[in-house]
Amino acid sequence: MNTVLIPCWRRPEMLWHCLANIKRAHGSDAYHYIFRMDKGYDPALHEVIEGFPFSYQISEAGPTKYREISKQSHNLLQGYALAAQLSDGLVIMIEEDVMVATDFFGYHEAVHEAEPGLFCSIAVANPNRTMQDSGPRDAYYLSDGDYCSLGVAFKRDVLQQLIAPHACADYFTNPEGYCRKHFPGSPIGHSYVEQDGLIRRIQMRQSRPIAYPWQAKAYHAGLYGKNRGGGPTGTWRQRLQYVTDIIYSDEAMRTFAKHPEWYEDSKPINLNAEPWETLKLQPLDLVRNPGRF
Repeated sequence: MNTVLIPCWRRPEMLWHCLANIKRAHGSDAYHYIFRMDKGYDPALHEVIEGFPFSYQISEAGPTKYREISKQSHNLLQGYALAAQLSDGLVIMIEEDVMVATDFFGYHEAVHEAEPGLFCSIAVANPNRTMQDSGPRDAYYLSDGDYCSLGVAFKRDVLQQLIAPHACADYFTNPEGYCRKHFPGSPIGHSYVEQDGLIRRIQMRQSRPIAYPWQAKAYHAGLYGKNRGGGPTGTWRQRLQYVTDIIYSDEAMRTFAKHPEWYEDSKPINLNAEPWETLKLQPLDLVRNPGRF
């Protein structure tokens, strides 16, 4: 059975919506789900997960000896290691504030079958490249240098052979120094050294491309969270109502996003996908374009 990794921390109201959309997605019942609880998580997460109808387990990160900057990276990368160990081949990662469309799982499965040499596939609209072309619902393109950690799927072997060797004590102890030493001259520079920046550097070091859909199969409901400030107060069910009223509305997301660029990578999409039969490659020139991180 393939696996889905869901890192979660203190946003049970977001996780509620994340799981509601996963349950609606075609083929979602064929996966084993790993809820990876980061240190200091909100106990209400257990209430949200209780009754989840598909195969799942809960894994808690527990305390670490590493610096605060490494906390989220350690939780996620160790979660990837567990998910890869348990998977038959494909590992999909869905953060608690990522909302998936009904064709989310079908897209990842189809694109990895069509492109066995991928580094990964990503389901959201590319936040690192300004797209001037377009394509139909059943089309994807191959890209390079613009990894993001949103609705992503890896083959187990990529996680174990290319990423796991870097999830080491030297990286977690000093991620800035590790990235400077092992990825000198990176176009990303010396910033962005958490797990997504590390994985982006790894991808840019080798020839495996990234697959993106021309029409997004998920979106990042990034209304608040890490690096975006705190969210609503009150009980988690009160916060749930706040989230429900905003995250599916383009107008509301534009209004409540604290910065315009946060809205730009959190635009809601239609989660009820039009059906398609075969995924098609609609090429894009493979030009390195790191863009904004």
